[in-house]
Amino acid sequence: MMKKGFELTEQNYRYMFENASDAMWVHDMKGNTLDANKAFGKLTGYSREEFLGMNVMRFLVSGESVDVAREVRRRLLGGEDIEQPYEQRYIRKDGTAGIMRMASSPLIVDGEVRGFQHVARDVTEESQLRENTRFYIQQCTRAQEEERKRIARQLHDESSPPLLLLIQRLDRVTSSTKPKLSKPLMESLEDLRSQAIEALEGLRRCAQDLRPRILDDLGLIPALEWMAEDLVRNYGINAQVKVIGNERSLPTEVQLLLFRIAQEALSNIRRHAKASRAWFTMEFGNGKTVLTIKDNGKGFELPQRMGDLASVGKLGLAGMQERAQLIGGNLELQSEPGKGTTITVEVPI
Repeated sequence: MMKKGFELTEQNYRYMFENASDAMWVHDMKGNTLDANKAFGKLTGYSREEFLGMNVMRFLVSGESVDVAREVRRRLLGGEDIEQPYEQRYIRKDGTAGIMRMASSPLIVDGEVRGFQHVARDVTEESQLRENTRFYIQQCTRAQEEERKRIARQLHDESSPPLLLLIQRLDRVTSSTKPKLSKPLMESLEDLRSQAIEALEGLRRCAQDLRPRILDDLGLIPALEWMAEDLVRNYGINAQVKVIGNERSLPTEVQLLLFRIAQEALSNIRRHAKASRAWFTMEFGNGKTVLTIKDNGKGFELPQRMGDLASVGKLGLAGMQERAQLIGGNLELQSEPGKGTTITVEVPI
């Protein structure tokens, strides 16, 4: 026996529309509201009698929100893809501002676009929590960098000089008393001197890794060149730095976080990539700066989403993404097994 197919009547649709937990509304091509549900009234604070016929521009924060609405309208009418849902700022009846996450689609009647329909929910608290979390992380990062800077200076100014003085004294002892010293004692002093030099070099490397003075004194490009030279000298990886466009001075925080991203990328190249070559490119464009780090190493399989980097154990890459977001930037990652890795950070200026 065939079961009869289930069909939704107009009454069923109306009931779902009215009682949906998400705000839903429809407006014509001029932006005048034709219909909306109870959740829309709750979202905006207007009664049904008030919002029917009201122009949607009254709900939007002037400036950026209006520009977003116009861009969404242009793309929908042009048949272009848009990333949905998207966030939009709006104004309630009482004048307070909120943030909603919404999706939009054209309203087509008899093959012609007659208006637009939207579904939205308020995410003001969620957005504020996200911003507060980002601010907290930003403050923690700043505090961490200040502590790195303090320790690096302490290592350079307080811990290194005694070791250097010890090496100089050992040089004087071995040079002035060389004829009087026995061979075993001379070998012991030479071994002690070598250990002191090794300790001093390790201390300097540690201070440089914590906060290279070249970054504070000369800026990001010389710091990148210094890291590239270190790759060539100590790891045999052929590294090059290229600058495109007219170099401009970047804010201190932007320079620092771009440097940290490059530093983490280099650490991955040294430890995991098994690369023989690496390329650094700094591109200064109109309104943006782009840092690209590329290697010819073994590459790896990317997760489905960038947000999954931490869950699959790519904590260094997740940290790079977080640093890019702290300066309002965007990080893109390209990699395939056997085809190397490319990291691109775009920062608006």
